[in-house]
Amino acid sequence: MIRSELRLIPTKSTSPAARSTRGRRRPGASRPLAVACAIFLSAVGLATSAVAESAGEKDYKTYCARCHGADGKGQVAAMARVPGYMSVDLTRLSARHGGKFPRQEVYDAISGQERFPAHFVGDMPVWGAVFREQEKEKGTAASEAAVRRRISALVEYVESLQQN
Repeated sequence: MIRSELRLIPTKSTSPAARSTRGRRRPGASRPLAVACAIFLSAVGLATSAVAESAGEKDYKTYCARCHGADGKGQVAAMARVPGYMSVDLTRLSARHGGKFPRQEVYDAISGQERFPAHFVGDMPVWGAVFREQEKEKGTAASEAAVRRRISALVEYVESLQQN
């Protein structure tokens, strides 16, 4: 080796400053990793929420909009001719319950666990039974979990329709 090449080879520093930081992390060095993790986790949360909303919206359009309207306000002209049809404005549920969305009541109405005669004249279809029939091939425990998820997603969607 030539003398000038020797100067280019790094050597370990034995200065007190170099020894005090050797093997330690720089302050703030993990901050970019923490920020990246936070962004990733929030994106996963948003994606999960979006899936629930889109599943609830899909089921709403398929099963509920026919009677309650695409916007949830009721007043569906085609249904007005049906004997016993009573228009229910789903966008005002919170307003009619003191500003608090009646989540359990809506869940129970959809699942068929509770019937609310003041809510309708005649029978609102029991969508919980329809969902159970559709999900039955998954097995008892898995199908019940799938039914609960679908009803919960539908409740979340109806809650998103609320207006003051």
